[in-house]
Amino acid sequence: MKNWIAFFIFLSFLQVIDAAHPKQNQPVINKCSKFLTGIFDNKCQSGHNSRFKRFSSYQVQEYNSMYLKEKIVWNGPCSFTLTLMETNDPEISDFIGGSIKVKMVKVEKIKYQTLEEGSSGKTSSCIETKIAELGSNI
Repeated sequence: MKNWIAFFIFLSFLQVIDAAHPKQNQPVINKCSKFLTGIFDNKCQSGHNSRFKRFSSYQVQEYNSMYLKEKIVWNGPCSFTLTLMETNDPEISDFIGGSIKVKMVKVEKIKYQTLEEGSSGKTSSCIETKIAELGSNI
């Protein structure tokens, strides 16, 4: 009987510890999940600036009178691969079918920095700021 009482006290003690630290039991929220879709301003170290709409499986980027449509495949919570599907920009039309690997770094409340690597191994970086949710009029 003493063993059961000791066991009961031990379980009660564990419940008290569990109640005192509720945040340890909550699932970790992915800091990048708010960027899965939306409307973004894009400013790159190369000097390229654009605005794009990101949907669940693709994004459409617009700059000047040009556009490009890219397929997006999420490889992890903060990384994805973009594959150029179509464009009206003659300077990059030869790259249709090419991919870029993107990692979100320096993730903040409404923006993040990217580290991007093309299939040639060339790297670049951009700052992408979420300005609205899809469906909102800007």
